Amino acid sequence: MKITKAMPLSLQVRPYRWRSQSRLGLSVLVMVDASDVSPILETESTLWDVAKSHMDCGGVLEYGVPKVHPEFLVSGVAYSAFAEQKNELDVTVRVNDKQRTLRVFGERHYKDKKISPAADFKEMPLSWANSYGGEQYPDNPEGKGWIDPNKSQSSDRVAMPNVENPEDLLSEPSSEHRAYNFGAQSMMWPVRFSKVGNYSEEWKKTDFPGFFPDMDPTMFNAAQSEQIWSELSELPINTEFAVRHMHPNKALWHGCVPAWRARCLLKMQKSPKDEIITQEAFLKLKTLWLIPHLEKYLLIFQESVPCWHEDGSDIKHVLAALEWVHSAKEQTHYLEFMEEREEVERSALLAYSDEDLLPENVQTHGFDSKPGDLGPMSEKLHKLQHYMRTITREHLATMGLQADEYLPEEVGPQPRADLRYLPEQQRWQDQRVEQLREHFRQVKEARQRYVLSGGLDTELNELTGSDALFDRIREDAGRVNINKATEQSRLSQLNRMQTKQSAQDEMRLHKLEKKMWSLSAHYEQGKYVLTQSPLEGRERLLDRIAHGESVEAMDLSGIDLSGLCFKDMDFSLVLFKGANLSQTSFENCRFGETAFCFATLQGARFKDCRFEGSNLNQCHFERAVFENCRFEKLMLSQLVFAECELSSCHFNESMWQNFELIDSRLNHCVADGFALLESHLRNSSFDECEWLRCAFTECQISQCDFENNYIFRMALTYVELGQVSFKSSWLEALAIVTSQTLLGVDFSDTLIKNSCMRGLNFEACQFDRAIVENSEFSTSSFKNITAVAMEVPDAIFVRTRFVAADFTDANLTNAFFTHAEFSAVNFTRVNFFRCDMGQTKVHSDCIEHENYLKQIQLEPSQREAVHGV
Repeated sequence: MKITKAMPLSLQVRPYRWRSQSRLGLSVLVMVDASDVSPILETESTLWDVAKSHMDCGGVLEYGVPKVHPEFLVSGVAYSAFAEQKNELDVTVRVNDKQRTLRVFGERHYKDKKISPAADFKEMPLSWANSYGGEQYPDNPEGKGWIDPNKSQSSDRVAMPNVENPEDLLSEPSSEHRAYNFGAQSMMWPVRFSKVGNYSEEWKKTDFPGFFPDMDPTMFNAAQSEQIWSELSELPINTEFAVRHMHPNKALWHGCVPAWRARCLLKMQKSPKDEIITQEAFLKLKTLWLIPHLEKYLLIFQESVPCWHEDGSDIKHVLAALEWVHSAKEQTHYLEFMEEREEVERSALLAYSDEDLLPENVQTHGFDSKPGDLGPMSEKLHKLQHYMRTITREHLATMGLQADEYLPEEVGPQPRADLRYLPEQQRWQDQRVEQLREHFRQVKEARQRYVLSGGLDTELNELTGSDALFDRIREDAGRVNINKATEQSRLSQLNRMQTKQSAQDEMRLHKLEKKMWSLSAHYEQGKYVLTQSPLEGRERLLDRIAHGESVEAMDLSGIDLSGLCFKDMDFSLVLFKGANLSQTSFENCRFGETAFCFATLQGARFKDCRFEGSNLNQCHFERAVFENCRFEKLMLSQLVFAECELSSCHFNESMWQNFELIDSRLNHCVADGFALLESHLRNSSFDECEWLRCAFTECQISQCDFENNYIFRMALTYVELGQVSFKSSWLEALAIVTSQTLLGVDFSDTLIKNSCMRGLNFEACQFDRAIVENSEFSTSSFKNITAVAMEVPDAIFVRTRFVAADFTDANLTNAFFTHAEFSAVNFTRVNFFRCDMGQTKVHSDCIEHENYLKQIQLEPSQREAVHGV
């Protein structure tokens, strides 16, 4: 399900079933800052922060099922600043025609059958903890003042409630009383949960796991009855409210709810074979939740629409918007927005287009796409720009040139970025790129005609403007006035200062230059040109080693070093480009940013070596051996390992692209933070390796063994897996996303834990004796698989299809197979204890023999087929 909404909106989508109907509950929550004259929308993160810390609801604002009747709630603090008495006051809340008053007391205690006078207070939270209740009082276990009748004669001091009804004050705590409050009552309290309904066999067979048919839907109203409009279905537009003694600086806080309404558009699809339909819902304002001391209020809009499936699997896309009641947008506006968000290449550009989903002329807190005021850094950059333009004008004037002909025109302050126009800017840039591509294509063709015609074809000059450019340069050169005053300009002075500074940094720049050529050695246009014979270079290297001199940053391009043995050497920044390293041995060597590009590496051996930032691009290692080596922070491309052996090696924080691993073997290797892109792994084995925080993207893996591997937090995205074995491995937090069929993959004796393999196609795979724990396989298909003695505790196989599968001796305890389909499946001696097989389709060609079926969940077994929305 894809969700599209504005940043200030919080959308809750709740599919449910009640009275033989599947419905989708839609709730849009909006928090409004009413501290200014005009309402300002808060961000969704602010909404949930306020809910957690100020609204006394345990972080639960809504259950997603639309309320039958509208209500108002109030959370906050009572203040005595404007009250005549400082130890007791009345808090009054009025919303339209409903008004309710509660009395707030300071701290009081009950002892010796007497209630002490209330203490003075400045502020008192109106929470359920300060209302009547207690641990054994079911309708408010958080409160205080309740006294156990068996201990009513106790002399212990008991705290009295601070919030009461002035018309029903607590006079005798030993007798049970009612709790009063403006806030939301918990769903677990009997005052609400008693409306949940009753269990029946008919419900179990037809509506399980939906709500009971005799459920009272008013259970979803959280307020007490005095705050519910039982005769209305929604709050009217422009609802007015007023609250007294709940603001620290105002005796009365009042306001009016804007004439807004929430609106949702849904794209739904019953099954992959059916067409996608669009459904629209206008949500009603069901809840007004006031937080007076913050001068904020929460609006909850709700509605429900019919759907096909109670798990919401038919919902493809939901858009939520807020708009003015009297100036609603056209449906086509929202449909076009949904289509744009579904386009992968353009959807990110609409992240700041909240105005398309919000009422016009309404401000929002949080991120603002409009350009803000200049900050200190921007001011400094503008001053620097002005200074550079000034000295450039002076320098051009001393050369006898007109500055206006060379400097771009500047009219007023430079405009700053406005993210609201980001999609338009991107479209303009895309058009400009296409124009340039077409221009370069024409230039390329014109250049070919120019060469073939021997310079007679003039279209190249017309396209490039080379003649006009040459004439302009010749004209400018003739106008330049070379005199001594030019040497005294500020621009020339700055140039001399830069030259002096460059001379001081010559050694540092020389090292950076070496590093640059080392990292770019895989390009053909390298700087270094071989001027000595391979034998001379070899002797020169050995001579420096014999005299104990450093070989760092040496150019050994094309040198023949075959058959040599190097030990305890630092080859940092060394260029081995095109060198012959066949049968060369390196032990305990460091290759910091060393270049091996185009080197001959057949049979090379590396032991206890460290490759950090090395340039192995376009290297071909054949029959090479790596033992206890470390590959760190490598960004590589077109690297090939053929018939290589790597033992106890570490690959850390690296990304390899277009990598090929052929007929190789890795033993006891560890990869941490390793990414592989567009690579091929063929006929290779990975014995007892560890993969931590790794990602393979668009890779082809065939005939590879990952046996006895430990994999934790690994992502395989758009991969092709064929004849791959994960036998006896530990796979935890593994995610596979691909449209390709997983053919012949062996998961035998493997632990698959907390992983996601949703929507995959498994064919001819083995899951014998595998343990699949708390993993997601929904909407996948399994064909010609074996799952003998397989265990699937808490695994999810919802809407999964099995064809020609063998589950002999499998343990399916606590697994979920809801809506699954089985064809030609062997269920022999299978443990179905507490397995959810509700609404599954088992074809007649399946084998069922000697199975354990106690407490298997088969309901609803008599539900009628769903015909449509």
